This record gives sequence, structure tokens and C-alpha cells, in this order.
Amino acid sequence: MQIGEADAAEYRVIRLRALRTSPDAFGAVHDVAAARPIESHIERLSTSRAFGAFSDGDIIGLAGFKQEAGPKDAHKGFVWGVFVEPGMRGRGTGAALMRALLDDAAGIVEQLTLAVVTDHHAAIALYTKFGFIPYGTEPRALKANGVY
Repeated sequence: MQIGEADAAEYRVIRLRALRTSPDAFGAVHDVAAARPIESHIERLSTSRAFGAFSDGDIIGLAGFKQEAGPKDAHKGFVWGVFVEPGMRGRGTGAALMRALLDDAAGIVEQLTLAVVTDHHAAIALYTKFGFIPYGTEPRALKANGVY
């Protein structure tokens, strides 16, 4: 289901859980995100389209995209924050989130891009299933604790 500014508390929960349990999958860092006030999370939701997956009332997955803002690139968007709780993976949640995101994006942008760590094979398989194709690899894109 689509989530927005009113869902900032749930968004914050899943975002921080994603950064804590899968730190290598994201450019953001848990401690930095955790220190941000709720207003920064509201701002993120106000400038993007986000979708949450829920189980028994708890948020268990997230996927978002942001439309580019320039006059020459507003036809494009960038997928961000895709995450499913580790214990809930393999049940179609990621696919459902991507389907909701893509259906929504189709009425807003013509093209979506995303970034994924090269050794996250399950994520790559999911994105490939939905038609994303690799167009390049950025060497040394992320660096944590001296490791790329």
C-alpha cells in the first residue's frame, strides 16, 4: 500500500531496520538516519512515492521512487530503499512492492533507474524479473570501514 507523510513513524521503523540489518545494501548509515528528527523522514516521504508491505499491522517491507526535478530529466525516476524483513523474504513481498511501485510510476515517469550492490543476487534477480537491465558498474561506489 502507498505510504505518505502521515506514515512517517512506520517509514522510520522499516528504514532504520533496513539500515541495521542490511547495512551493505544502502548508501545511508543507520546511526546517521536514527539521529535525524521525524521531520526529515516526513520530508523524504513528501518528495517521493513510497510503498509499504504490512503483516499483522506491522510494516515488513518498503520500496520508493523519486521523480527527477529538472526540466530535462523529469521523465525519469530513481528507485530507492527497497527492503523486505529477512524473515519475510521468499514470499513474494518484494515482487508485490515492485509491482505497486512500477504501476504507480508508469503514470508519472517514463524511465526508472536503480542501484544495487553487485553481490546482492536476490535483489538483482528481482529487478531483472521486472525488466531492469544493468547498464554499468560504478567501481568503489560505497566504502565502509575501509572496504569497498
